[in-house]
Parts: sequence; C-alpha cells; structure tokens
Amino acid sequence: MLTDMESVPGGTPRSRKGGRPTIRDVAREAGVGIGTVSRVLNDDRRVSPGTRHRVMAVIRRLRFRPSTAARGLVKGRTQTLGVLVPFFTKHYFLEILRGIEQALAGTDYSLIIYSVERPEQASAHLSFLSRVRRVDGLIVISLSGRAVATGCRRLARRCPVVAIDANLGGAMNLLPDHELGMYLAVKHLIGLGHERIALVDRPEDPVFGTITEARRQGYRRAFREAGLSLRSPRVVIADYSQEGGYEAVARLLAARRPPTAVACASDLQAVGALRAVEEAGLRVGADIAVTGYHDVELARYVGLTTVHLPAFEMGEVSAGLLVSILTGRQAAEQPTLPPPYLVVRDSCGRHRAQAR
Repeated sequence: MLTDMESVPGGTPRSRKGGRPTIRDVAREAGVGIGTVSRVLNDDRRVSPGTRHRVMAVIRRLRFRPSTAARGLVKGRTQTLGVLVPFFTKHYFLEILRGIEQALAGTDYSLIIYSVERPEQASAHLSFLSRVRRVDGLIVISLSGRAVATGCRRLARRCPVVAIDANLGGAMNLLPDHELGMYLAVKHLIGLGHERIALVDRPEDPVFGTITEARRQGYRRAFREAGLSLRSPRVVIADYSQEGGYEAVARLLAARRPPTAVACASDLQAVGALRAVEEAGLRVGADIAVTGYHDVELARYVGLTTVHLPAFEMGEVSAGLLVSILTGRQAAEQPTLPPPYLVVRDSCGRHRAQAR
C-alpha cells in the first residue's frame, strides 16, 4: 500500500502543519481513509467511481503526485536498474551508458552504476546483489569469466539480467557482430592494395582478459575471400589502451618485413598506433594504413577510419528490454542489433600498389 507522497515542484500547497502535503492531507480533504487514497493512486477498481472522482479532484487541487519510491514499495520493487561495467570512463562504455540513460528517460526507473576494475569487484557486486534486493534488473557490459557467469546465473533467479557484448548463462545476451566488423575493415584495406595486414586485437573482457575469436575470424575471412595467404597471419594481442596499441605497432614496425596496414580492435589502440607510425618517421595513410574499431567520438577528430559498432543502440535496447520485462510488455522475440559498418576517413589513404 502506498504510504508516501512526493509533491510537484513549484507552488505546491502546504499541509496544515506547514510542510508539504501528505497522503493524510489528501485523505482528510476527500473525507476518506489513507488506504482508499492509496487504492485510487494504484488504480484499484474496487474503489467506486464517485469516490475515485472525489479523491482525484483533491489530488489535482493540491498538485502532487505519488513518489517513485513509494510506488516501488507497493509493487515490491526498487524502481532501479543496475549496470555492471568495466572502466566506465572509456569512450565505448560511456556511449553504451548514454543509450541506457536515453531508454530510461521518461520512465520511473533510476540507474545505479557498479564500476569494475578488478576481477574480485565483479564477483563482490554480483554476490551483494544476489543477497540484497537493490535493483529490479541488471545490465552487464563486456564482462565474462566463470565468476561473472556464476554470479549472473544466481542473480537471474531473482531478477532479469541482460549481458551486452558478452555471452553469459542465465542472461539475455546482446552480441554485436564482431566477425563482420573486422571483416569490413580488413576487406577495405585489401581493396586499397594491402596484403601485409596486421591485426592488433584486444581482450574482449578488459577485466578478466577473456579473448574471443570473432574478430580474428573476420580477419581470416577477408584474406580467404581475396585469395591471400594466411600461412603466417600477424595477430598481436595488446592491452585495451593507447599504450597497448603504441607498443604493439612499434614492435610490428621494427620487424624485418613490417606490415603496410594495421587493423586495431579499438579506437584507443588505433590512436596509439598512429603515434607509433609517426614516431617511426612514416606517414599515416601513405606509408602505413590504420583502422580502428568502435567509432568513438575521438576517432572523428584524428581522421581515423574505423568500424562503427552500435554502442548507443546496445545500451538503449538492453534497458528497453529490461523495462519491457518488468512492466509485463516483453516482446515475443529477443531484439536484434544493427550491424556494424565501416566509416572511412583519412588514416587509410588512397589506393596503392600491392605491397611487395
């Protein structure tokens, strides 16, 4: 039963005691009990039309509305969604969070962000949420590993869980097509005449270091379709940072036969790669082509050709899916994500003679 009210800002009448109007003020003015006011606010059809009209007239005159927290108590919910995210200051994750916030705008749901920088933090957050009813649903972004999977399965018994860019048991998984994304980047480089193309990949899970094959499958697929040899593919796993990209490309450029193009698994790594190319005395685009991945805002300003992933849409869809489940409007089918696409800028240069 609703037992608390939240007044509407701006000229809200005061109660007889001088404070903001309460549910007791509404009940007193309407000549009914507090329980009747609560039933009217929760659209209980057991209240007669005449009583409902009288109570609603007082509510409009006093200009106040039910508090979100109080409504949550009535429904046995917190009206809060949680997000478990690694390093939420990174551009890619911020874009996902922006999509989540957009989807929740205009709803009664608020958001709690649980940032993860170490493996034990992910386990601790999931264990806490499994014990304490703190959120009505949880979104897990780019986290994997046995501990996360176990924690999500346990939590999913209490509330719905959606995993973005991760494949977790017990959760509804929203997975972008990483194979297609990297295929588009490498196909573009091959089309420009490059044959010695290195892939600077990164752990899919930046906390647990989990590595997936999807991007490398796209890399190999582009080579096979072009009839190029894959006897000695150049794949380097580097840290998900500018420093990781810089160090990986610096090593590649120091090899006896360095690549003429580098496809990076993140825009952050690609920015580091650009610096390594310049410090080697080479020209980006002319001597070495570089592509990124994600299409964060920074990529536009440095002229980086990159793969656009639907990060904003992933956040928007995941939050919308949770709200639909919690309000009983879940779609019959799990939503699909838009496919990745290539954004061509200056870092690849123009068509060149095939590398020798």
